[in-house]
Amino acid sequence: MNHFATLEFPVSLILDTSLVEEAWRKATSEKHPDRVAGESKSDLIGEVNQARAILSDPVSRLDHWLTLRSPERTPDKSIDPSLMDLFSEIDANLRNADSVLTRHKAATTALSRALLTKEAVAAQLALQSNLQKITLGKQEIFDQFFHFEKLAEEGDFREAEKGLNQVKFLRKWESQCQERLLSLIEC
Repeated sequence: MNHFATLEFPVSLILDTSLVEEAWRKATSEKHPDRVAGESKSDLIGEVNQARAILSDPVSRLDHWLTLRSPERTPDKSIDPSLMDLFSEIDANLRNADSVLTRHKAATTALSRALLTKEAVAAQLALQSNLQKITLGKQEIFDQFFHFEKLAEEGDFREAEKGLNQVKFLRKWESQCQERLLSLIEC
């Protein structure tokens, strides 16, 4: 299924999310169950909603774009050296956060939990720093969308595939950092 076509967009990485929202509103209005006869009404709305979700998210849009433009692609599973450095930092901070959380759960008195406050705050700050770096890393990849489009005109999808792989790692690490940060805030 071509989600770009569902919302009447060309197959392009360069999309304004406000235009995606506008196209989604228009499509949901046109394909509303009260207006459509014949086809499965819930399927039409489901397709429109799925198209909106995929095209609104730059990572999903990149993945879908590659699926449409390069169906025979071979995923690039390599990790950029700069991401390996970031991963090492994130891994250490996640382990530290887990250690603080484990000790906090094992603490039986208010005093013992209070003594962990300084470490918990330091762990939170480290994770927030990681999240900022992850956000910057993702944005650097999104900023290359125009470049990916230009390379695709020549049939070269390697950079886009590499970018997708890198941003998937960043998204996974982002989720892990957010999860630990919330746990630390709650303790």
